Order: sequence, then C-alpha cells, then structure tokens
Amino acid sequence: MRSTRRAEDIAGVVGLGVMLGLGTLAWQALPPVPTAPAFVGAGHTTPQRGGTLVVHHEDDARSYDPAIAYDEISSMGLKLMNETLLDYTTELEFEPRLAESMPVESADGRVFTFTLRQGIRFHNGRLLEAEDIRYSMERMLHPDQSSPGAIFYEALEGCADYQAGRSEHVRGIQVLDARTIRFVLREPQQTFLNALALNFAAPVPREAVEAMGDHFARHPVGVGAFRFESWEPGLRATFVRNPDFFLEGQPYLDRIVIELNLNRGPAFLRFQAGDLDHMHRFAPTDNLWLHRQEAWQPTLVDTPNLDMWGVGMNTEIAPFDELHVRRAVAFAINRAAWRRARANRLLVLGQPIPANMPGHFDDLEGEQHYDLDAAREEMRAGGHPVARVDGRFVARGLEAPIEVWVGAGDTGRSYGELIQNDLAAIGLTIEIRQVAFPIYLDQTSRRHTVSLFLTGWSADYPDPSNFLDTLFHSRSIHETASENRTFYSNAEVDALLDRARVESHREARMALYRQAEEIIVHDAPWAFAFSNLVTDVWQPYVRGYEVHPVWRPLYRDVWLDLPRVENTP
Repeated sequence: MRSTRRAEDIAGVVGLGVMLGLGTLAWQALPPVPTAPAFVGAGHTTPQRGGTLVVHHEDDARSYDPAIAYDEISSMGLKLMNETLLDYTTELEFEPRLAESMPVESADGRVFTFTLRQGIRFHNGRLLEAEDIRYSMERMLHPDQSSPGAIFYEALEGCADYQAGRSEHVRGIQVLDARTIRFVLREPQQTFLNALALNFAAPVPREAVEAMGDHFARHPVGVGAFRFESWEPGLRATFVRNPDFFLEGQPYLDRIVIELNLNRGPAFLRFQAGDLDHMHRFAPTDNLWLHRQEAWQPTLVDTPNLDMWGVGMNTEIAPFDELHVRRAVAFAINRAAWRRARANRLLVLGQPIPANMPGHFDDLEGEQHYDLDAAREEMRAGGHPVARVDGRFVARGLEAPIEVWVGAGDTGRSYGELIQNDLAAIGLTIEIRQVAFPIYLDQTSRRHTVSLFLTGWSADYPDPSNFLDTLFHSRSIHETASENRTFYSNAEVDALLDRARVESHREARMALYRQAEEIIVHDAPWAFAFSNLVTDVWQPYVRGYEVHPVWRPLYRDVWLDLPRVENTP
C-alpha cells in the first residue's frame, strides 16, 4: 500500500512538473502586452474628411429627445445631433452657434434678441425658423412633458401662465420674424444665457415630433453636425454626417459609433488593439498602467471634471428623514480611503461645488470631512447609539438592512462596497443593489422610492446655480423626474438661492451662495465625497479632440488622419 501510494505521489509530481513546464512554454508563447499604440496616422497636418470614429460607454443612453435627456451618456449623442443658439468654447466663453452673433441685450438685463444664421436646415431638409425655437421650448416647458429642464426657464415672462394652461404661448418667447426671436424675463437672471446653451433649448421640427409621437426619442431629428442613424438599446448608437450642416466643410467624420454597455476592462483591451478610438473611463489599474507608458503620453491628458459625487440620502424616507443620521453618514465617509481605492483618481470634496468652479470656498464653515467619533456621536444624538454585537457594529433601532443603489458594472460595485464598509462603522447594514442606468435615473427621481444611492452631478454650465438650484432647491422636487433626488427642502436655502439668481454684483452673489452652502453641508442631504480627475486618451490618428469642460466627451469636431498605418517599433 505504501509503495503504491509512493508511486502515485511520484507520478503526480512528475505530472505537475510537466504541466508547469507546458504552462511556462505557453506563457512564453503569448504575445507581449502592447505598450504603444497599435496604429498611427498618415501624417496629414490639416483636417481630412472621412472615416468612422468608434467610442464607448459602460451603460446605455436614456433618451435622444433633447427635451427629456439629462445625463452624460445621452448627451454624447445629443451634442452630435443638436445645436443651440449659444454654446461654450473650451475656455468657457460664450460663442454663437445657431445665432449669427451674441444677442442684443436691454439695459435692464431682461430682454435678449437673437438673429438666426441663414440657411440652417433640419435633418429632414426643412429650413430652421424662429418659430421652431419657440415651438421646441414651449414643448419642453409644457407640464405634460415633465422635462427636467423646465426649471431653467421659469424666469421667462408668462411661463407660469403657460404651464397652468392659461395662455397658448409663453409671452416671454416672441417671434419677430422668420430669423428673429426675443426672450423677455420677469426679472434679470444671471444665468439665462447659460440656459439657452443647454440641450433643452435645442430646436426640433414639429412635423417630426407629431409624426413619431412617443417614439421621437428613438428617431430624433435635429440641426446638428450628425444625423441619427440607429440606436440598438444596450448595444450601440450610430450617427452619420449631416451634409447640410451650417458650418461649411464640417463635420469631418462620416460616422460615429458609440458602443454601449461595454465595461471598462474589455473596452481598454479593445482600445489597446485599436478597435476603439477614444477612452475617458478606466479601471484604476488600467489608468495607472497607461500613465506609465511613454508612448501614450502625447495623446493622454488629465483634467479635473466639473462634477461632484457623493452619497445621496432621501430626506423623506426613514432613517434619512432624521438630520442626525444624515450627518452621521457625512462624517462616516472616508474620502481619503475612497481616493486610494480609486488609484488617486479622485479629488476629495466636502461641499456641493467642485474646486475648479466659482462658488467653491476653501474655508467653508462646516465643510464635511471624515470623523468617525463625530459620526457615532451624531448617531447617539439621534437616538441610535452604536454598539458592537457579535463582532460587528449595530445602531439601535436601525438593525434592518438598507439598500444602496449603484450603477451596473465593476465600478458601481466598488463604490457600493466603499459605502457598505464606511457605514458599517456606524452600525448600518448596507446591501448593494446594482441597476442599469436608465432604471437608476427613473427610480431615484421618484418620490418615496429609493432611500440611499451613489449620486453625482456634472456641470451643465459653469455657475454655482447649476448645482445648488438643481439639486437642493425645493422647486426642483417633482413626483417623478425630480432633479432634487434627495427631496431636500429648506425654506432658508430656497430664499438665499432665489436672491442669488438675480443678484448682479458678483461678490454679493457669491456671499449668498456661501450662506446657502453652509446650511446644506450642515443638513447633509448628501455626503459629499469627490470630484473626478478624468483621463482622456485617444489614438494617434485621432485629431481635433479637445477636452471640453462642459460637454465631455465632445466628438463633433474630431477628424481622422487616415489611412491609419500599423505602428512598428
């Protein structure tokens, strides 16, 4: 028996040695991981026409109706298909787009008159007229639309009457002739021109909307550089060159394909192989690897994003209807640990305005920060003292598990685990629920539905009102499609934001925002956590790509240096 077992042992060792040897040979036979781009350009120095740009996102678009869509993924397509009267340069200066020049403004700041460029055509071939601007904005403002953008245009004279059904048109949107449109406000508003640069103000043709009805979001028609070709939900969206675009010679590309629901890991492998042309979202390890490869540095750039992320708490759902519980969560979030876990690609944040925007105050009183002792003291003050039971922390009266909603994929899971770990230290049992992005958007914006969720906001325009009015004013609360997803309401904050919106003196305006922010960080409807440090990288044959601080990523002006050629060492 012993000799038989010994023989078996020897055979096993020999077999293991053979397998290890074969494994080593197989490993040696594998091609090395590429450390340089697979392809380079042909060497053109001026823009060339033609080619297909292939990019990706890790989730799906929600809608391609500019009156409805309000998320990064949908905006990638919306900015290809649509234009607005005004837009921003990469230096955050206004530039006329559909308008032939900046508006004529009245002395009191209440009236803005625009003249449209000549010869602009919708994708269906019809000329754009001023009436199309009015129709599209009134469509967006109509209460049946439930547009999340309506809040930005409430200063228009007669807007309330129109939304209440007391008038056929918004009095403050006046068509003077086929190319001239005037906007009249009830009172001066410092951000109205910013609102006209939002996708919500993009014109769409009435006949296309009426023909498609509820299906317009899946068969959109605009005036932009690219026409809609197809959208296979969860798979890809495709856009083709608009030969009638109003800027002569543009766009340069024939087609843009956005691969959807493509996770970051597989996407990065495809990028290395040259199958994707641009990336702006990475797993931390891939990001670190990329920064260590010298060959990629000429087409790689890091920039802080105009965004703010954190843990949202629905203030109408227990236990987050309790101030002390919310403040405990804000103190419990270990922001520095989150940054380390994400390969230092985060900028720690404890207030509602990103550090690279007006309205961020380095000395903001009460700015949120990690303090576990303070977090547990808040729990005790709220009647939920934390004790260790069977090796874990438990908060009295809050023993039941709480779901935290996060996005699909590995990134959503990792943030869910960070939240789960931090809140365990104050006795909360957190269960992670991962959902597709369209479901997340729908459910977190419904009243009395989701209590705890990872949430964020990217700037639509570079002004603090875009964050504060949208996320924390009670006016932004709706039964569905609520922009204020924590359903936070504070009359003092509302009053401060209302005063700041019309205040024309910058210093006085910023002082009002500071007061509002101090109240918000104290009330903690969010546990503010970070802004993203974003890496953009593109293939060497991709030209004309610039990181836009508001529209990110923006592919409208890209061209390809074709034919691309294989990169040989």
